[in-house]
Amino acid sequence: MKKTQLIVAVSAAAVLASCGSKESAQGDTAALTAQRDSLAAIIAKAEGELAEIDLQLAVLDSSAQWNTVTLIQAGAGQFQHDFNVYGTVKSDQSVTLYPESAGRIQRVVVRAGQKVSAGQVLVELDNSVVQSSLAEIKTQLDLAQTLFDKQKRLWEQGIGSEVQFLQAKTQLEGLQKRLSTAQKQAAMATVRAPFAGSVDEVFAKQGEYAAPGMPMARLISSGGLRLELDVPETYITRLKVGQKIALDFNSIGVKTTASISQVGDFINPDSRTFMVSVNLPSNGQYKPNMMASAQVVDYASTSVLTLPNRLILQDTKGASYTYVFVPAQKGLGNVERRELTLGVSNNDATEVLSGLKAGEQVIDRGIRSVQNGETVKSVNE
Repeated sequence: MKKTQLIVAVSAAAVLASCGSKESAQGDTAALTAQRDSLAAIIAKAEGELAEIDLQLAVLDSSAQWNTVTLIQAGAGQFQHDFNVYGTVKSDQSVTLYPESAGRIQRVVVRAGQKVSAGQVLVELDNSVVQSSLAEIKTQLDLAQTLFDKQKRLWEQGIGSEVQFLQAKTQLEGLQKRLSTAQKQAAMATVRAPFAGSVDEVFAKQGEYAAPGMPMARLISSGGLRLELDVPETYITRLKVGQKIALDFNSIGVKTTASISQVGDFINPDSRTFMVSVNLPSNGQYKPNMMASAQVVDYASTSVLTLPNRLILQDTKGASYTYVFVPAQKGLGNVERRELTLGVSNNDATEVLSGLKAGEQVIDRGIRSVQNGETVKSVNE
């Protein structure tokens, strides 16, 4: 190698001497630059030829010992990045029911586990006072209606005063409003199912005194179920409504796929996550508060150049690189360092944006023990 350097130096000196000293003395910058470029080209050519000669000599040297490496061929193919998150099943129709008025519990109509329809009575409170008031108003209303009808006929015949007619009308309308109010009060003493579902638990007990805010029963519907996922904020630009994800309900042994129905815009300041919702079918398998894991594919490509993560190295400055095998003769070749521009990574491989071409041979086994420009021998495992 020292001989090679000496030959290059001598060649460079000879060319420099032949260029003439007058231009240098005159300080002609353009001429000196041209001379420098010419010398650099000569030196590069000489170094390349010397490297080729050294490699040929190495091939002929049967006693030489070379580091052995294995190779893999860089190629383009399918690539995807995914991540796993956990979520909880939520229901828009999972409610605890409370009475709207106070009163003693007269009757509990349902039991836990019972299927009920929308509007079905679940619990009845004692509303005897309201019922008595309701009966009294109805009696008064019947009388007011009769008086109004008579006064109206007289008024139409031109008999009686307008004041008498208006008084009868006002009394009738006032009693009608009182009746409507009493009927609403009577209805408040009855707890009904707001939707069809299953009674999960009954809290009310016959004979107890109930008041607003006291739970009577919990009603759950198999409809309106969704899986809510807390996703790290780094993925907020990668998830879209309609995107397919894989779900695993380990507790019931169900694996399925579903589409994202909603992507939240709010970042939780404590967990640095945002909410993603997935609508679930109403098939009776899924229950509120059930846990599930989701595999979310946030990036996929059908033709991208990738490299196994183990073959991507980093120098002290953080630059990523790998070593490529440039073949020569009889299994020997030169090691060439390639600076890489990387894209998305998954657990196994990383997308290579530049620095490597499909079909090139990358050093696999032995990559951490070779150096740039070294001559190595490739072997098959």
